Amino acid sequence: MHAILEIRNLTPQERAVMDALLRSLPIAYIKWDHNRDLTTAGLHDGAAGYRAQVHAAYALFARIRAAHPEVEIESCSGGGGRIDFGVLRHTHRVWTSDCIDAMSRVGIQRGFLQFFPPEIMGAHVGSARAHTTGRTQSMAFRAAVALPGHLGVELDARILSDADAAELKAWIQMYKDLRDRLHHGHVWQGTIDDGIVWQAHGDVDAAGMASDVLLLVYRTQPTNHRYSPRLPLPMLDTQAHYRVRQLVPAGTVLPTGANNTAPFFDALNVGDGMTLDGGWLRHAGLPLPRAQAETAFIVQLTRV
Repeated sequence: MHAILEIRNLTPQERAVMDALLRSLPIAYIKWDHNRDLTTAGLHDGAAGYRAQVHAAYALFARIRAAHPEVEIESCSGGGGRIDFGVLRHTHRVWTSDCIDAMSRVGIQRGFLQFFPPEIMGAHVGSARAHTTGRTQSMAFRAAVALPGHLGVELDARILSDADAAELKAWIQMYKDLRDRLHHGHVWQGTIDDGIVWQAHGDVDAAGMASDVLLLVYRTQPTNHRYSPRLPLPMLDTQAHYRVRQLVPAGTVLPTGANNTAPFFDALNVGDGMTLDGGWLRHAGLPLPRAQAETAFIVQLTRV
């Protein structure tokens, strides 16, 4: 069992204690928290101290990494006063936000991915009632939102129902199975009408066309359309065909009734799914199931 050490502020004496703890205990992970604004940071002579603080934080990270290279460090969104590219020289990932409400996280994570890769984006499956907003979402939606980042769990597993525990276990296994696809290659993001946002992860060939794509579609608002819109996928090769199948972790119950009645979507869940024309998917768009708000639709498209 590895221990977790959470750091807030350190004096020189505390740094010595921290070093001793890391040498004597099986600590494998440090969360570096710094929940203090630096807008009034100053040095002993009254000069502005923000830049000095940043470099001092970097130097401290470097000393810890040099002395304890096996320890992973997660920078908080306020860790050292910022999320930036510089801190990634010294830390392994970034805690994106203390808000783990899945609906709030959709926007937070989409903004994060404009600048940083998903493999360093701390994204956790939170509790059914988010402590920051009081809102509740299904296990499937919480896990689907956390899936493309550096997935973790931030809830009291002791109080999960047997069904939720089994479903969470299946989502974690799905994350492990898809981690190589999620955490390298290109990331595309977009929105379409009717409260739908999407992102895709995949590799491209020399011509810039994608061969294997993992697509995550999130419905954030109730539909106000009679028919669900289609999703054009601009990264696909119009001269190729793609095997398309929906990914559903074991134990996840798909919507029934009005949300999932079309034979097209049923076919995506049978065997290897179905083969579709790349040009049609790129220009006409992938049909999306009619679904309630705060649900996700995840498919894999593989060029054949």
